[in-house]
Amino acid sequence: MESTEADCTSSPSIGKRTKINAGSTSTKRRRQHQRPVVGSLPGDVLVDVLARVASSSFTDLFNAKLSCRDFLGAAEDKFIFQHVSIDKFPVIHWFPPSDELLSFLNQCIDKGNPEAMFRQGMIEFFSLARIETGLEYLKRASEKGHVEATYVYGMILLSRGGLSSQQGLDILNSMKVTRSKYLKLRECRAKIKAILREMWINNSISLNEVKCKCQERNMLCVRKRKFEEEEEVMCCDACGWYLEVISFCKIVDGVV
Repeated sequence: MESTEADCTSSPSIGKRTKINAGSTSTKRRRQHQRPVVGSLPGDVLVDVLARVASSSFTDLFNAKLSCRDFLGAAEDKFIFQHVSIDKFPVIHWFPPSDELLSFLNQCIDKGNPEAMFRQGMIEFFSLARIETGLEYLKRASEKGHVEATYVYGMILLSRGGLSSQQGLDILNSMKVTRSKYLKLRECRAKIKAILREMWINNSISLNEVKCKCQERNMLCVRKRKFEEEEEVMCCDACGWYLEVISFCKIVDGVV
């Protein structure tokens, strides 16, 4: 009996093992009561982080929503829908989209996503022939700085002539097209052309005469502008954009 008691009390390993187990248990308890780092962030910071993620990839946003409850709640903020990228989704759905996808895209439109409003505007104006509805969507997207929406909205107004023509000219001039930004304009045309090729065109645009300063005062306001890489023309803003709207009409009609 004495030897047994001596062995139990003198064994250093048993004593240490007991202390380690007690320490690890208390550490686990502390960790259980600690709040996750994400959950400790203010709500507006969470929304801003998710907006940055959403603007680059919808997939990353989806994965972030799955990663924690705080992200899942913040992802329903209006600001997220305004900035989420929808580039991976087709403009025209040749097969009926799922209810979840349709609901998501409609929320993007309703909450002011510029790309979503631009796409809907193109469909409404050119395919469904709902002219005023289409123009309203294009206008709203343009006001949010969407380049392609600004271009299309300006082209349509400029082609109408009269007061609309001047309004369209002002909108197009706001794009500040210069030689250094010619490539951006060409990319803009290419994107619009690709979208129009995907849809049935049931509403074309007719071209009316556009008044320009080249017809007045012996061309005092004339300057050289480059709208095509291989061709330079002498023109004012009005007739320069008039040449552009001619090209746009050909794109809509499928000529180019």
